[in-house]
Amino acid sequence: MAVLSVIKYPHKVLQTKTAPVVHITDTERKLVKDMIDTMYAENGVGLAANQVGVSQRIFVASPDQVKGRELVFFNPRIVKQEGAIKEFEGCLSIPEFYEPVRRAKKVWMRATNMKGETVEVKGEGLLSRIFQHEIDHLNGILFIDRLGFLKSKTARKKLSKKG
Repeated sequence: MAVLSVIKYPHKVLQTKTAPVVHITDTERKLVKDMIDTMYAENGVGLAANQVGVSQRIFVASPDQVKGRELVFFNPRIVKQEGAIKEFEGCLSIPEFYEPVRRAKKVWMRATNMKGETVEVKGEGLLSRIFQHEIDHLNGILFIDRLGFLKSKTARKKLSKKG
């Protein structure tokens, strides 16, 4: 397939809520394949559609980075969460910037899979973090928005100078 360009901060598409996917067509299937190729090319473990300039509620993930075992979700939403953990996080749209972010330790996510079926998936550890990070993307939220007011403001200023 194709490797797409990853949109970088402060592009507006990264800060805009995405639209639901109404039908999974060949267009969405091709996009998913390209997103998976892009995720691997960028050494990522997750990628949201708006990170490649498509404002749709789709994300792909590969916590173990084993080709052929990728996870694909349309219209995901977290329906339950448990616990809390603070760990370093990064983002393909904000290269070379890592900060500790507080997230739920476990999450249950409801979404539509590639077959058009509604699924509920439990995420723990890295998978939980990926689910939360990518759903944030789909809601126009970046991980730097979760750093607290002062840290977020400082990070934005630093990233704006860098860009």
